[in-house]
Amino acid sequence: RPDLDRRTRSLVTIAILAALGREELALHLRASHNIGVDPHEIAEVLLHVAVYAGVPAANTAFSLAKKEFNQPARAS
Repeated sequence: RPDLDRRTRSLVTIAILAALGREELALHLRASHNIGVDPHEIAEVLLHVAVYAGVPAANTAFSLAKKEFNQPARAS
């Protein structure tokens, strides 16, 4: 799908998974980091999730994101 770049596609996926409360969110948070998405961008997306999908969904996602981004880098 050429019309969305990888970063945009990644942020959209994160928003959808956060809104749905899906456990795959952790995998996509790691993947977004690997393609250069900044944690501040993810925070903005999750704030948007709070408005449209509810604060509980966003809080869960923020908690998961905090865990993911505070872990040491994994060996490839």
